[in-house]
This record gives sequence, structure tokens and C-alpha cells, in this order.
Amino acid sequence: METSRNIEINRILFHYDIFPLRLTDQGNMIKAETSAGVFALKRKKMTEKQIGRLYDVYPLIRSLVIDSACPLPSKYGDLVVKWDENSYYLMPWFEETVPESDLRERYQRLFLKAGQLHRQTMQKEADASSLYGSAVQMLRAQQSYWERFFNTAEHRVYPSPFEQIVLGYAPSALGYLQRALVFFSQNVSKQREGESGRVLRRALCHGRLSPLHIMIENEKSFLINFEESKEDFYILETAALFQQASVMLPPDGTEWDRLFRDYFSSCPASDEEASFLFHFLLCPRSLSHLINQYEGKRENSELWFTKRFIRLARGHDQLIRELEKYFDDQKQQKEEQEKEEQEKEEDKN
Repeated sequence: METSRNIEINRILFHYDIFPLRLTDQGNMIKAETSAGVFALKRKKMTEKQIGRLYDVYPLIRSLVIDSACPLPSKYGDLVVKWDENSYYLMPWFEETVPESDLRERYQRLFLKAGQLHRQTMQKEADASSLYGSAVQMLRAQQSYWERFFNTAEHRVYPSPFEQIVLGYAPSALGYLQRALVFFSQNVSKQREGESGRVLRRALCHGRLSPLHIMIENEKSFLINFEESKEDFYILETAALFQQASVMLPPDGTEWDRLFRDYFSSCPASDEEASFLFHFLLCPRSLSHLINQYEGKRENSELWFTKRFIRLARGHDQLIRELEKYFDDQKQQKEEQEKEEQEKEEDKN
């Protein structure tokens, strides 16, 4: 490292009473080897709100409620050291044994840790009526967007290869959207007619769940980077994680059953939450985003957009099929178990 940079890092590590024997710059992280051990000094620009969230999460990490790599307090009791425009915090160093390129393994660990995070911080049910109303508005906007694109493409004399692929997928896309819209609209209508509002549980949400925000060392896994964490309806973060995995993982769907079992074994969903999650995921948001990119400033070729759409459509279809199958299997197992218990009770009587 440069001499001036070395001096700056030494001054920051002074807050922790650490004298480095060797410093290695690794992007936004600095590896500090000392006589007291090896540490990771994280460097990033953080707002006061982000720093406050880190302080809010710290007690949960310290009490082992959350399985996370814990920031180390300075000798002054601070978790974050402000220096010029950057903020720094210190953590133990972990030698990662799973490379970033191994998405299958990293997502498997991430789904398990996400389920544990949500379950361990689960709060009581809260009124989610506004969430259902927002879903209806979002779905109607998405439906209008798709229909506008279809109408424009259909009236071209020669639709582009990308437009032809999208037109071929139109029945599936609109079918998904209509199915979701019916579900959420019916629930909103029931609320207007005086029925009790819909309720979902809240929990601490990480805010940035991704394979890059989990540390893996052999059998140990730790969530990191809680600067965007907040309490929210956890099923929204679950949906975002599922959508992300459908984009990043191969579209063959071989991983889904394992991922679902890892997540839901740690954080079982209620019937209401399962229905919300499934219907919320019906909206193919990654495909809408790709169409928006295509209509905007294109930085990739027609062939790239065409292949990308096919890849994302396959991934989304596979996610929906596998999730529906998983919930149907769980429902059947539950019914069979209840039937067995009822028969045992009748035999006793």
C-alpha cells in the first residue's frame, strides 16, 4: 500500500489499539495482520441513517440472535470510525472457502441464513391492508405496460426478433398478471366490504440479501453488511430473494426444492404468507425491467436481449412451477397428518 494510505489506516486502527504488521488492500476491505490476530477493516461511504441501523442490529448480533460477523467496538466504544468522506468498521478476518462464482452453494447458505434471520426476529402479526392495495396498483401498472408493448409490436410490419419472442410469451405473462391481480383485488374488495384486514408478520429484514453479503468459512456462514436493515413485512424480502435467485441461478430449476426446504424449514410461512408470496412472485418483474432496457438506451445487441429474455422467462416459469408444487406438497402432507391424528383420536374414543 502507498505510504500516505498506510499512515491513514494506521491512524484508524489506533482507535482499536491495533498495530498492523502487514496491510493488504482488497477493494473496499483492508486485511490487517497484527500480533493480536487478523482483522478486516471495511471501508465505505455511509450515511448517519446507515450507521444508526448498524448500531440497532449490533445488540442482536452480540446476543447471538442473528448469526452474523459482528463489528468490533473501538477502545472508545464506537462501532464506526468516520474519516474524511468514508466510514470504517472492523471485523474478524475470515478465510472464505466458497468462491463468489459458486452461486449454487452461496445461495443455498444464503436461503438458510435468511430464514434464520427472519424467524429469530419475527414479530407479531400486523395489518397489511395497504400492502395488498399497493400490490394491486403495481400489477395494474405492469399489465398496462405489457399491453402497450404488445400493441406496439403487433402493429409493426416487421417486429424485431426480440419483439417476436416477447409476443410469443404474451399469453404466459398476461396469464400470470391476471391471476395475481384477481387474488389481490379480491382481498382488497373483502376489506372494503367490512371484513377484517389482512395480517402478515414483520421481522428484521437485511435489506441487501445477496451472495456477496454472506461470508462462508468451511461449515460456518455469516451474514454481513446490515447497513440497510429495517423491520418490515419479511415476506417482501423473501420474495425479492426468490426473484433474484431465479435470475442468477441456471434456469433448469434443479436447486429450487432444496432452497425452499432450507428457507422454510428455518422460517415456516403461514397460509396467508404463502399465498401472498406465491401471487406476488407471479409478476415477472425481471422481464419488465429487460423490456424497459430494450426500449431505452440499448447498450447490448438485439441477439443479447433476445437470449436474455428467453433465459429470464425460463427461470421465472421454473420458479413459479416449483414453488406451486412445493406448497401443494406441503398442504397435502399437512392434510394427511391431520387425518392420521384424527383417526388416532377416534380410535382412542
